[in-house]
Amino acid sequence: MCIRDRAWVWARHVGDPSFRGPFGGVNLVVHEAGHALFSWSGNTTLTIAGGTLLELAVPLMAGVLFLRQRDAFAVTVAGVWLATALLDVGVYAGDARTRLLPLVSVGSGPPLHDWGYLLGELGILEHDRTIARLFRDAGLALMTASLLAGGWVTSRIRLKRAEGPARHGS
Repeated sequence: MCIRDRAWVWARHVGDPSFRGPFGGVNLVVHEAGHALFSWSGNTTLTIAGGTLLELAVPLMAGVLFLRQRDAFAVTVAGVWLATALLDVGVYAGDARTRLLPLVSVGSGPPLHDWGYLLGELGILEHDRTIARLFRDAGLALMTASLLAGGWVTSRIRLKRAEGPARHGS
């Protein structure tokens, strides 16, 4: 991904909180799978929080696996993925009081607003926008760092290729 493409992805996320990018659909599927995964607990709060927990955990786990494989570029891609998940969570958390976002539900019955429920249970519903801003700031910081690191890794790869094959015995 060239500098212009990285700048475009970053600018779209900065300028439009509703922009989902290539990870948007994946994040939604993983989020909904988190509800199903945690439903076994029988705990309503854990089942509801499970969507966000899995949405953040999957790209984090992917990054750890890539790190263990010593694939630096893939780690930066996982960082961008995690950043988009943080941004998505921020949008959702920021909607806890207004509840204007269209909701998705896999089960029967009317969909429940995860963050409206969670922040209400914690008694901090009035702080939804502050919490959303923290997720957004963390997502933008991680995205910036990951895109810059991806550019650096790419330039190192190009430099090594330009140097040619390593000489042995020198």
